[in-house]
Formats: sequence, C-alpha cells, structure tokens
Amino acid sequence: MKHISLPVTGVMPVTLIQLGRRRKGLFTAILGAIHVSRRIQTRRVLKQYRHLIDRADRHRTNLEGAHVHR
Repeated sequence: MKHISLPVTGVMPVTLIQLGRRRKGLFTAILGAIHVSRRIQTRRVLKQYRHLIDRADRHRTNLEGAHVHR
C-alpha cells in the first residue's frame, strides 16, 4: 500500500520553518519542532473548547454587570 487517504476535516495549514544561514544543531532543530508542534496542539485545543471559553466570558461579564455601584 503506497498511499493512505486521510479525511480532510480539521486540516491545519503547514507552517514552514525557515532555516538561517547558520546550520542548527540536532537538539535545536528537535526543540524547534517540538515548539511548533505544541503551538499547533494549543490552537486545536482552544478551538475544540471555544464554546466553553465563550460561555465563561459571558458568565464573567454578567457577574461584573450585576454588582451594585454606590
């Protein structure tokens, strides 16, 4: 089997990492890849739970508006 078909839903655009003129070490390259991977994962989690975040913001706004100002 040469090709695998994957579903198109939830596809994230690929971010290209520009390499500078100076060659990076293996550790630096791995650390950079982990950093990019974690940023993509964070975006995915925030998107997944956006409805909860929006609800918490609305709840907080309602509580702040409910205080009686003297």
